[in-house]
Amino acid sequence: MAEKKAVAEKKGQELATVSVYLNTGIVAGIFAVGFLVSAVLFAAITLIARAVV
Repeated sequence: MAEKKAVAEKKGQELATVSVYLNTGIVAGIFAVGFLVSAVLFAAITLIARAVV
């Protein structure tokens, strides 16, 4: 019984570690997309402002 519980706990920890890695990738991806979108918007607004003035 104790061995099965230890194996289950180990698998649970591995799954938790994998999910943390996946979440980190997702967060990094969202951050990168947000950064790119903000850079493009900033460039567009800057060009429009220069064209108007």
